[in-house]
Amino acid sequence: MKKKKFHPSTLILFSAIIVLFTIAGRSINDPTEDISKIERQFKQALITGDTALFLKCYAPDACILPPNAPLLSGRAILQFFKGAYRSGVRDATFHSIGLFGQTGEYVTQQGAIEIFDGAQKSLGTAKVLIVWKKTGEGWKIFRHMINFDAPTPPPAASAN
Repeated sequence: MKKKKFHPSTLILFSAIIVLFTIAGRSINDPTEDISKIERQFKQALITGDTALFLKCYAPDACILPPNAPLLSGRAILQFFKGAYRSGVRDATFHSIGLFGQTGEYVTQQGAIEIFDGAQKSLGTAKVLIVWKKTGEGWKIFRHMINFDAPTPPPAASAN
C-alpha cells in the first residue's frame, strides 16, 4: 500500500475547518457572556451606590418581584435598589445554578445570592429566579424574583 503525503496547505485547510465548525457550533444567542457582565455591573452598582448602573442591568420593561412587597416595574425598580442600599447592602455574591428553557428571546436562570454590608458581614442568603431577555443591547434582566432564606437583619445604625 502506497503512503500518501499531505501537502502543508492541507493541514492549514483542515485547521481552518475545525475552527469554522467550532465557531458555528456556538450559539450566537449564547447569553452567558452578557449575563456575567450584568452580574458584575449589578455587584458594582451595590458597591458604589450607582443607580444608573443598576438600571442598565434591566430591560426597559423589566419587573422585580421582591419578597413581601408589591411588584416593581419601570423606574420604580429603583425603590428596590434604594431600599437595599438604605438597609446597608453594599455587596453581593451570586451563584448561578443553571440556565433553563432558552429561546432566541428569553432564558431563565436559577441561582442563590448572599448579601453583605460594607464590612463584608453577611446580611443573609436568598434564592433567585431571573428571566433574561435578549435586547438590542444584549441580554438584560426582564423578571427578577428573590426570596430570602430567613428574615434579613435590621440595618445597623451606622450603615451608610
